Amino acid sequence: MYTLWIANKNYSSWSLRPWILLKALDIPFNEKLSYFEDGKSSREKFQAFSPTGLVPCLIDG
Repeated sequence: MYTLWIANKNYSSWSLRPWILLKALDIPFNEKLSYFEDGKSSREKFQAFSPTGLVPCLIDG
C-alpha cells in the first residue's frame, strides 16, 4: 500500500494534487501529515521520511 506524506492541504497545493489523484482513481493509500512550521525551514523535519526533504512524498511499500 502507498503512503502519501503531505503538508496541510489548505496551504500546499502541491500536497493536494497527488491526494486528489489517488482519491479520484480510488487507489488505497495511507495519508500522513507533517505541517509546515511558521518562520522555520521544515526541510530537516521532512527528511525523516523524504530523501529530498520535500513534500509531497509518495512511498511505495
